[in-house]
Amino acid sequence: MNHFQSELSPKALRRTAIILCVAVLALLTFGVVMLCSTSSFYAKDRFGDAYFIFKRQVLWLAIGLVVCAITANIDYRKYRKYARPIIGGAVFLLVLVLVVGPVRNGARRWLIFGPFSFQPSEFAKFALVIFLAFWLERMHRTLKGQSTPKIKHPLWGVGLPLVVTSVLAALILKEPDLGSVLLMFVVAVFLMWVAGSNQVWLGSFVGVVAVAGFIVMFAILELGMFDQHYQVRRIIAWWAGTDPQGINFQQAQASLAFGSGGPWGVGLGDSRQKMFYLPEAHTDFIFPIIGEELGLIGTLSVLAGFCVIVVCGILMVAKSPDLFGLLLGSGIVAIIALQAIINIAVVTNSIPNKGMPLPFISYGGSNLVMMLGAIGVLLNIYRQSYALVAGKYLHAEKEENHN
Repeated sequence: MNHFQSELSPKALRRTAIILCVAVLALLTFGVVMLCSTSSFYAKDRFGDAYFIFKRQVLWLAIGLVVCAITANIDYRKYRKYARPIIGGAVFLLVLVLVVGPVRNGARRWLIFGPFSFQPSEFAKFALVIFLAFWLERMHRTLKGQSTPKIKHPLWGVGLPLVVTSVLAALILKEPDLGSVLLMFVVAVFLMWVAGSNQVWLGSFVGVVAVAGFIVMFAILELGMFDQHYQVRRIIAWWAGTDPQGINFQQAQASLAFGSGGPWGVGLGDSRQKMFYLPEAHTDFIFPIIGEELGLIGTLSVLAGFCVIVVCGILMVAKSPDLFGLLLGSGIVAIIALQAIINIAVVTNSIPNKGMPLPFISYGGSNLVMMLGAIGVLLNIYRQSYALVAGKYLHAEKEENHN
């Protein structure tokens, strides 16, 4: 990383930030256009206004851009000071939603505030990243009388981060939201690896989880155990490719949408699957409608946009002035990448249905606002990094001229 950092000039860093902003704005614009197309039939039938959902999303987009502007101007290092209250607030909201949240589609995930709803699990993902970045940086201090930093201790570098993650995951699992639980554990392990936690203990945890997962999947798929649970039946049906009119209906209809689109698509606004054939076409399953209307070209363009965001995000956080910024930015990039990967894997029938929105594109205020707020944090990390890099380059030029 040191060699890489020495090669990235201030001009290149600024160009990277500009490209990231362009990619985010492109996905946001594309998402609003596609949402107008995918939600029109549903909105007309449900609310009597074909543009109801579109107008709501535009409102959330405006709020998200304001939040992005605010977080971009808050020194990211201030989050270090408030990491504990932030994670505590996330736990409180997750408990609150289980107590007072309404049940929608068999899940209790939302807090209602008048005409608006908020999904605490979206906040919890980023709260976890902030806390882990704070904790793992702090654990780089050395133990009293020892030369080994706390990060190498199995309890402080691996155990406690996993306990905190497990508390949030247990609350989210009660909603239930298995996709967010899996995402949080993957992000937590990734951040511990980036921070340099004890690799033996971290690897042992990953190995135990992998073996346990294999045993559970074998018990489900080969022995028919736990099939009284709906999510288990969904996994079985996905694995066997059965029940396209029942549990697998969404993914079966998504496959039809992709197949209908071909390379060029049937044309913007001309989807048939959005006419109540594909449930949730404007939320978690918007990507198949993109494939149907705009074809392979449209879906590849979306994938390219996410790749640009991830690569630019990595380049920006790699120049962070401190470990906290590196971990915070890495966690944000990981969440964006994993949410996109999980969503696309679900709608292409590569994994069982998890209920994960496509960042910047799917309908949903909580996810959109949190994602844009996270982009603002990335931009602030860039601003601090740029000041540091520019100062180093200016000092190097002065030294060179002096010599």
